[in-house]
Amino acid sequence: MAEETETEKPLFSPADVSLHASTKDCWVVIHGKVYDVTKFLEDHPGGEDVLLHASASGDATEAFEDVGHSTSAISMMSSYLIGSIEDYVPRSTSKDATVGGSNVLPNSRTMQRNKGSPAPNTFLDFVLPLCMLVLAFAAWYYLTFMAES
Repeated sequence: MAEETETEKPLFSPADVSLHASTKDCWVVIHGKVYDVTKFLEDHPGGEDVLLHASASGDATEAFEDVGHSTSAISMMSSYLIGSIEDYVPRSTSKDATVGGSNVLPNSRTMQRNKGSPAPNTFLDFVLPLCMLVLAFAAWYYLTFMAES
């Protein structure tokens, strides 16, 4: 089932991890690392169903990155780390997606790089606040000078 590494964390096969997808025993794979999140199921802000689904789907890396977790959530991961996946190969071959290949947990800077560029600003992003400012000024002017007469 597992063999020891230099860091004393065992290696698991995907088949080993798939046996742990219940509320009483839930393991999740993120960036090739195996986390036992059984004790965290009830405390997960997204609910236990999210973690159970991630556990049953195999590699939860993409789902984890899509949500965008806080730095405190990412720092909590190390306490649930129990091992790694044997011969883990990241799904993406990009340089940023190889975080799981090292012994480094994903961090907020890595997570932000994987998000892509933000949406471009549109014309309404500039015009709408300007219209609100003009409307506020017109209301002030009317109430200050015109309403008195």
